[in-house]
Amino acid sequence: MILENLVIPFQINNKIKGTIVRLSSVASQIINASHPKNIKSIFADSISVTASIGSRMKNDGVFSLQAYSEGIIKTIFVDLNNNSSMRGYISVNDFENIENLPFERLISNGTLALNIKEGKFSKNYQGLVEIKGKSIKEAIDTYFNSSEQAKSFFKLFNIFNLKKYEPSSNHIAGGIKLELMPEINNLNNSESSNEDWKTMLMFLETMNSEEFLSIKKTSKQILLNLFGQYEIKIFDEINLNNNCQCSNERVLNTLKSMDQKEIKFMFNDKKSIEVVCEFCKTKRVYSEQDLI
Repeated sequence: MILENLVIPFQINNKIKGTIVRLSSVASQIINASHPKNIKSIFADSISVTASIGSRMKNDGVFSLQAYSEGIIKTIFVDLNNNSSMRGYISVNDFENIENLPFERLISNGTLALNIKEGKFSKNYQGLVEIKGKSIKEAIDTYFNSSEQAKSFFKLFNIFNLKKYEPSSNHIAGGIKLELMPEINNLNNSESSNEDWKTMLMFLETMNSEEFLSIKKTSKQILLNLFGQYEIKIFDEINLNNNCQCSNERVLNTLKSMDQKEIKFMFNDKKSIEVVCEFCKTKRVYSEQDLI
């Protein structure tokens, strides 16, 4: 079976909308192989959340998730643009025995920022929430279930929490997001909708990582197994990719915009400098003459 890098939107009973995300190469190319599993797990969940929320960006739009912390993890950045291209990086302080530290030590005094940029002719949007609890999921749930947001629920999965690390037979990361549609959420007499909501959350909680990440079932099969007793509409899948936005032209334009004193200092009698993209790790070499 071909490994997926898909986001699939769906709708249940015309009351609840959602997305299912399952990522393989897209996630593995972003996640640094040298980090311990607990760091990878947090990063994988951040990638899944970004894919779930940002998969419908249009008109030069970009959705990004950013986390800042005073703990071991300094920064997490993941974004997804209207071309379904994902990229991301994580910045980690040096520390011994990181693999034994809990989430609260890895991310302490943290802030999570969700950003939407819808093109140069549209206003940007940013939402902030303090990172509390024991996972990125808890911070996201807190954000979406605040008084100004629609009732939502995320269930996240990643291979780094499995007892056996077997990427050849499992997807790397993914999740399911459910959201009670606003017109239903605002009704006073929505007792049946709330009962359906509770039942669906109960079904979703029965899904374990081994089953969700296994390549033996497609995303559509998982949705039908979970919610098949309801009227479920499954929409067109969105294929994600790792096409980085960096280019030789962009890097040169950035370097040329620097002050001449800064350029002289940067070379400092060196014949060339090497610029490495923080996302795709592409290396580019420039001479001082290139910047003239």
